[in-house]
Amino acid sequence: MKFLGLNDFQFKDQRVLLRLDLNAPIEDGEVSNDERLIRSLPTIKHILNNEGRLVVVSHLGRPEENGKHQPEFSLYPVVKRLEQLLGRSIDLILDLDDLPSVNQGDMIVLENIRFLRGEKSNERNLSKKLANIADIFVMDAFATSHRAHSSTTGVIEYSNKACAGFLLEEEIKALSRIINNKGNSLAVLGGAKISTKLDLINSLSKKMGNVILGGGIANTCLLAQGFSVGNSLVEESMLKEALELAERENVIVPKIVVAAKNVEQEGSIKPIEDIEEEDSIFDVAPQSFKEHQYLFDAASTILWNGPMGLFEKNSFAEGTNAVAKMIVSSNGFSVAGGGDTISAASKAGVLDELDYVSTAGGAFLEFIEGRKLPSLEALQLKLKN
Repeated sequence: MKFLGLNDFQFKDQRVLLRLDLNAPIEDGEVSNDERLIRSLPTIKHILNNEGRLVVVSHLGRPEENGKHQPEFSLYPVVKRLEQLLGRSIDLILDLDDLPSVNQGDMIVLENIRFLRGEKSNERNLSKKLANIADIFVMDAFATSHRAHSSTTGVIEYSNKACAGFLLEEEIKALSRIINNKGNSLAVLGGAKISTKLDLINSLSKKMGNVILGGGIANTCLLAQGFSVGNSLVEESMLKEALELAERENVIVPKIVVAAKNVEQEGSIKPIEDIEEEDSIFDVAPQSFKEHQYLFDAASTILWNGPMGLFEKNSFAEGTNAVAKMIVSSNGFSVAGGGDTISAASKAGVLDELDYVSTAGGAFLEFIEGRKLPSLEALQLKLKN
């Protein structure tokens, strides 16, 4: 996948429109997790250090697309945190039609782009208006690259010059290393619903050496195989698809689990054959993974997406903790992605030990599945033109 990057342009005295994903959680008027902001800093600093005139655009949450300012979705807390991280004052601009001039080596931030009508529908006039702001458009919001919006895709079509930022290039490089690996590879996939990850599991079972399933996904597979799962979370409408997955030679469904009558009880480790009618499976027992230690030891790349159980409850977190520690103890190149996965890795104390942590959710999954992402397609077309 080839497109132009930051090092292909001179930014001195150039007007630069930079699309970032600054969609950070806000609590009590402050950013509670600044990971996405921090990961955007190298691109911001490169443009400023090279004396570009920088305008940053991002979204935050899901406001109404009505052209009106909605304080609860304002980027103001994000700008305040960026000021701290960069050690400079930054103006937040409310009106796209009244942008001030920006000095060389300085920056402003445009208020939440999703306030504007036409953003999510990739409306042509808005795309053109954004493109006309700058001499160069830089796309560095990989987490939104699967959305064909005006600020992520349409703007690229109408920009004279467009390129990828450092974070987007970093994401593509790491994820490509996973899906293009021809050696031993392992995917560990969890989560509640098999329906949301069916395409991903199908794709990875063909691309990767082995796939280990956990969470509600594994429960549905176990039920499809004829095991009793009691009151466990399952998707009965997906049993046919789950059975097809579970019967593949390289797909592993753990059969030693942690069950309880309800989430307030302490769990008991049980083989799947011993699950009672009143039981619910809330975790995969660590020994289920220990049986497959050799797969972790032999893996040259490991992909992790989704917890193995109800990790938010300490009594049902051991399966996720165990697999997390096995991943980082492996010599394989490890990549994790998805909000719950990152939270689980953080709780397990291994977040900093993973080789790469993706900032994306939906885009991460779609890229791994092999789908074409609109923003990346647009950047590739720009290179050809």
